[in-house]
Amino acid sequence: MNRNIIILFLFVLSSCETASEDLSYRIIQEKDFKVIPITSQKYYFEEIINPSKIGLVDDKILISEAWRVPEENPRIHIINSKDWTYDKPKGKHGEGPLELIDASLFYKGENADTFWTYSMNRRKIVEYSMSDATLLGKSEWKMTEPMMGIRFFTQATDSSFLGISRVSENRILEFDKEGNKIGGYGAWEKVKDRPDLNAHHLAELNGSFFKGNADEGLFIRVGLYRDRLEVFNNRDKSFIIIDGPDLALPPFELIDAGGIEHLYLGLDPHYHYRDAVVTKSYIFALYGGVSLSEFNKTSVMAEQIWVFDHKGKPLWNLKLDRSLINFVINEDTNEIYGLTTDEDPGISVYTIPEELL
Repeated sequence: MNRNIIILFLFVLSSCETASEDLSYRIIQEKDFKVIPITSQKYYFEEIINPSKIGLVDDKILISEAWRVPEENPRIHIINSKDWTYDKPKGKHGEGPLELIDASLFYKGENADTFWTYSMNRRKIVEYSMSDATLLGKSEWKMTEPMMGIRFFTQATDSSFLGISRVSENRILEFDKEGNKIGGYGAWEKVKDRPDLNAHHLAELNGSFFKGNADEGLFIRVGLYRDRLEVFNNRDKSFIIIDGPDLALPPFELIDAGGIEHLYLGLDPHYHYRDAVVTKSYIFALYGGVSLSEFNKTSVMAEQIWVFDHKGKPLWNLKLDRSLINFVINEDTNEIYGLTTDEDPGISVYTIPEELL
């Protein structure tokens, strides 16, 4: 182990106290990755106004519109990845049955003709048919009261969901198919220099997106405000925390909001990781490290995808020719599909380098 790694390791130990024996740390530096530049072909669709999220079900790409798009526009678009043609719109805007305000996440349906989308605004998931022409969904499932605090969640097994909450004593929460809480995993480690921070403060400090792969049993808290990935193995309920290269905590203060003390990160926090995908062999993590003000000036959000093995070992840094906001991976064609952040946003298609195959 070289001297720099030892110093970094000691730094983390001095900042945090491990909360449980099922928690292990890995410290990374940018030089740990082998750099591979990759280039893309971009596809633009005039039907899509302001793309926000991307999903993939078989060979169909699902694109959601940002919530601020006019209400008369559909919330979802289906794209054929085989020939890069526009298929059809989905998602009627509204608060009624089978309607939705936003489409935050996509899930595979029970058969090739269906998919589900999560409407965070209305706390429900709506099922859609790939083949029919209606904008309306065909069924919906409203989240139960125990799930109301959940921000992001995904199916973990045939009988359970995993999710994360903005404020919780646990890193990961588990629910059965009826929406009853059945478990919580991973207590937050204390910050040595700030022992006053409680579990809710620590959950806010570690604000994340949540992605995973049920087939592999791996799920990830994707660190938004700090250089951190939290890899959760649902089979043995263990965590691998990947910290770095920047080990500093974001600047913050505690403020009172309606009698409840919250952690405030300022008007212009830096956004670190933006998205992640778990495949059969790897973890792909989209890294940004820019503030909102910087993004507004440059339209550059993230131009690197860091690739790890399932144990969190850093392997490759895929240097992108375009800035992305999020992405999916087609393992059948060995392609990466990413939403661009340029003036005319579209879909960038990258071929996964041979080194990774």
